[in-house]
Amino acid sequence: MRLIYAKIPNMDTTTLTINLPRDVGTALETKAKLSRRDTAEYVEYLVTKEVNRPSLDEILAPIRKNFVESGMSEGDLDDLIDAERQAMWNEKHGAKVGE
Repeated sequence: MRLIYAKIPNMDTTTLTINLPRDVGTALETKAKLSRRDTAEYVEYLVTKEVNRPSLDEILAPIRKNFVESGMSEGDLDDLIDAERQAMWNEKHGAKVGE
């Protein structure tokens, strides 16, 4: 399958041509129909969604910043996680503190 997509004139767009294996093209057409879009619109939707999704680094940046600002060491964090994990296990399995 060869997909050539050009958008409405007067819009600032990029034209993209991609070659897909036949089975991928068929699956793409099927999914496009299920989403009530033509194939080109569906590909645009998927690409736009992926491009606008934040990276893992972007998602974790504020967490990393807060960790650095907290002054905790990695060992302190490990200890905190271990203690919380144990507390959750105890709660789930009915163990009491100190058992």
